[in-house]
Amino acid sequence: MQTIKKYANRKLYHTNRKQYITLEGIAALIQAGEPVQVLDNETGEDITASILTQVVLQGRNTADRLPTQVLTNLIRAGGDTIAGVRRSIWGTLSGSSMVDLAIKHRLDQLYESGKIDAKELARLANLLLPDQDPQVEELPSQRDISALHSQIEALSAAVELLLAERGQR
Repeated sequence: MQTIKKYANRKLYHTNRKQYITLEGIAALIQAGEPVQVLDNETGEDITASILTQVVLQGRNTADRLPTQVLTNLIRAGGDTIAGVRRSIWGTLSGSSMVDLAIKHRLDQLYESGKIDAKELARLANLLLPDQDPQVEELPSQRDISALHSQIEALSAAVELLLAERGQR
């Protein structure tokens, strides 16, 4: 995880590399596939979404930016409109596939490390990665994401326990 701190003077500091970084630098990290977390230096609050929004809106070329009038109208319309835009983008980018990809990645790690065999990999993949309709209807809430995270943690613990029991026999 690439950790970046935002200071009161609006400077961004890349703690892993021990140097200041720009929004373009953050964009390069993300394009390289690096997970990024941005924290407010004073409060410790996770402000990743806010900074990534700035990265998206900054763009490399001014022609790629959203027109000022569109941004102004979004702000005036308030939270419901922004939430609708968010749902639309989530559906377009297949946000649910990110969760599936994370589960698949973890299962592949367990298989490659020899903690589960091919049969168990197939069984767990069938349980955790059912065929889904590719159209995402609604953006999950923070509560939904937290519940899913808890379920994944519990499932990982159960798999680890089963593997430990299997190793003792």
